[in-house]
Amino acid sequence: MLALPLFAVLIPVLAMTSSTCADPAIVSAHAVPAGGADSALNVYDTAITVRNLGTGAQASSLLQSVQIFQDATKVGQVGIEPLKPGASQTVHYRLERASGARAGTTRLRFVLTLTDPHGVPITDCSKANDVYRLSV
Repeated sequence: MLALPLFAVLIPVLAMTSSTCADPAIVSAHAVPAGGADSALNVYDTAITVRNLGTGAQASSLLQSVQIFQDATKVGQVGIEPLKPGASQTVHYRLERASGARAGTTRLRFVLTLTDPHGVPITDCSKANDVYRLSV
C-alpha cells in the first residue's frame, strides 16, 4: 500500500528534473567608442549579448527584452527574439556621456525581462544570470 502513494509522489518530481527548459542569460556587455563625438559628448556603442544556456527552446510567442538602466534610471529597452538552445543574439545601445567624464564613472545595469501575451508558461532555468553590470 505504501508503494503506490510513494510512486505517485516520485513521478512528478522525476518529470520536473528530466524536462528541458530554456535559460536565457545576459552573457556579456561591452562598450567601445563610436564615431560622432563632438567636443561636449563621447559616444559609445554598447553591445549586449543574450544566449539561451538551457536545453529547451523558448516559445515563439515569447516577448523578451533587455532593459537598460544608468544608475537607477531606465534609459532604454531593446527587444530580443526567442532563442533556441545555444543560440545567441547581440543588441546594441548607444550611450552618450560628457567628454569630461572619468573612465568607469558611468554605471550601466542590463536586466532581461520575459513576458508571453498568449499565456504560454515561461521557463527560465536560472534567473541569477538575467542581470549584467558594466562601468564605462
